[in-house]
Amino acid sequence: MMRSLVLLVLLAGCAAVPQSPPPGMPQSVGAPRVNSGDSWVYQQRDGYTALPRGTVRYSVVEVRDASFVVELSGDGAPPIARETYTRDWNWIEKPIVTGVNYRYEPAYPAFAFPLEAGRTWKSTVNATDPRTGKTHRMQIHGAVIGWERVKVPAGEFDTLHVRRLVYAGDHDHFRGETHIAEHDWYAPAIGQFVKHQHSSGYRDNMRGSDGLFDDGGWINGDWIIAELVSYQAARR
Repeated sequence: MMRSLVLLVLLAGCAAVPQSPPPGMPQSVGAPRVNSGDSWVYQQRDGYTALPRGTVRYSVVEVRDASFVVELSGDGAPPIARETYTRDWNWIEKPIVTGVNYRYEPAYPAFAFPLEAGRTWKSTVNATDPRTGKTHRMQIHGAVIGWERVKVPAGEFDTLHVRRLVYAGDHDHFRGETHIAEHDWYAPAIGQFVKHQHSSGYRDNMRGSDGLFDDGGWINGDWIIAELVSYQAARR
């Protein structure tokens, strides 16, 4: 049953959505301009229980020629992490949903600008854990599902729904690789997603071989949903 739930989450967003942009929106959306001082605040909840999981603020603290650095903080607390992106929001250094922080070569293709309904991409990247030096071959299958009007605490936005199915390559003798589904509802008006959700799972090889469970050893990871509460563009 739980495995079926994960599969439903992995396939979320596959229903038909509009392929033509709404009035006033371009057919193709280019990469945003990110500036030091831009920030976005999201409220998070558990997708299984709907219980709140706190808020997180993303603040751009440094912009370089080919990259920028985002600082994460939660509920008014001091910064808890730093993440590095290319200028078009692809990942250079950032954790995946398992909590392991990776450095990616080439960059993890979260987006493939210009975004357009129906566009797809596939990529394999080397993901290296800087603590251990261990590298995995990670596969990312991305797709722009279509246009959706999304309502979040910060308001209503016309968005492009971007889905990524990820195969983390982190398998070993005891467990299969992590399967991840990531969904971003990207709003061109603010150059960032206004809604995000991710879910994951993996097969426990030891559990699946003992005959005590009927789920084939499938283990669900977190299912987190984040929605935009507020955002602030840096003063130009």
